[in-house]
Amino acid sequence: MIAAIHQLQYWPGLRFFAKMRAADLFIYLDDVQFEKREFQNRNRIRTPRGWQYLTAPVISKGRFSQKINEVELELPPGWLADHLQSIKMNYARAPFFKQHQPALEELYSRDYRLLSDLAMATMDFLKDGFGIKTPVRFSSEFKVNEASSARLARLCAAAGADGYLSGAGAKDYLDPGVFSYAGIKLSWQEFKPREYPQAFPGFEPDMSALDLLLNCGPRSLEWL
Repeated sequence: MIAAIHQLQYWPGLRFFAKMRAADLFIYLDDVQFEKREFQNRNRIRTPRGWQYLTAPVISKGRFSQKINEVELELPPGWLADHLQSIKMNYARAPFFKQHQPALEELYSRDYRLLSDLAMATMDFLKDGFGIKTPVRFSSEFKVNEASSARLARLCAAAGADGYLSGAGAKDYLDPGVFSYAGIKLSWQEFKPREYPQAFPGFEPDMSALDLLLNCGPRSLEWL
């Protein structure tokens, strides 16, 4: 069984779901340190001028070592309505927006206190939209205390996986020897992003996977 592991993210991108689709088990890394100015609480959507961030504001002052599953969202949550309005405004003409509009409105009507709850709502939305059936679990279920490569190898072993599919960007810091010692076969994701139709002229890469779903609907898997 091949496992893939990734931090929780708000509206993740294409590589995230391509890796999920290619794995037999996907583990959400939810009990590691939250990183500011990364993609755990933000991602990009397409606009007529290029792109813009949707950033979920979080409480981080004085909480430097908090884990992702401990991060609280800022209240009052008026920004949720702003995010929904940004999606509506920029994707109103996308071919599959109307199909997904009711579910998007329901998603943004919920009461979220934690970033992890909001991130999970968006990840579930996209996973279901793409029809990806890969089972998921949370790293916090396994009570693993190791760090870095050892943590990932231990999570694989605890989940019963004998293979680990890693994003290619991790080649700079993963230690293959740790996986070899644990009896886990390490492989690298070979994902090459390709252009797909977007709602506005030109093509902007590295958008949230929401952009792909609203523009390409059932054909989205062709790009994953």
